[in-house]
Amino acid sequence: MESSQSSHPSVLGRAVPRRAVLAAAPGLALAAALAPAARRARADGGFPFVAADPPAPAPETPFMGADGAPVKLADFRGRLVLANFWATWCAPCVRELPSIARLRRAVPDPGFEALLVSIDRKGAAAYLPFLEKHGIEGLALAGDPRGALLRAFRLPGVPATVLVRPDGKVAGRLLGPAEWDTPEALALVRRLLPRDG
Repeated sequence: MESSQSSHPSVLGRAVPRRAVLAAAPGLALAAALAPAARRARADGGFPFVAADPPAPAPETPFMGADGAPVKLADFRGRLVLANFWATWCAPCVRELPSIARLRRAVPDPGFEALLVSIDRKGAAAYLPFLEKHGIEGLALAGDPRGALLRAFRLPGVPATVLVRPDGKVAGRLLGPAEWDTPEALALVRRLLPRDG
């Protein structure tokens, strides 16, 4: 009599239920799809930035400036924007913030904007005192308390960073925390800065 839970060929000497193989397939397919981008990132010095291919326009989804006024990424047109999505309750996000502030100081170019986009539900009331307490300054600040811009970028969570080119198209993204003041990150940002003429 045949079992209703048929097995796939053995893995490490153990039979694997077909159901387990089918359940793992989507994750394996995603890993296979991302592998070339990960290899490209390592080839560029190990920085885990994944370039958009092809670059597409950034979403027009409004979010909130620190003063509560609506803002769109189009308001930054003509500048390279590093939009870092973070939250005060996210430990990896908080560890990443000082390196973004150091990156901004290392690249004082007026054609570059380092924008922290907090997803804290209480908006500026949560993130402004938090940043002040931690001595994070010199960055553009905004809030996305409902996560609308985060979703428009199809980001799975925080921390996540998107680089938007001066022409308003997405250059690429980095999921998870990063050290933004490394030589590789600095080279990436400087390469994408707007050029005169």
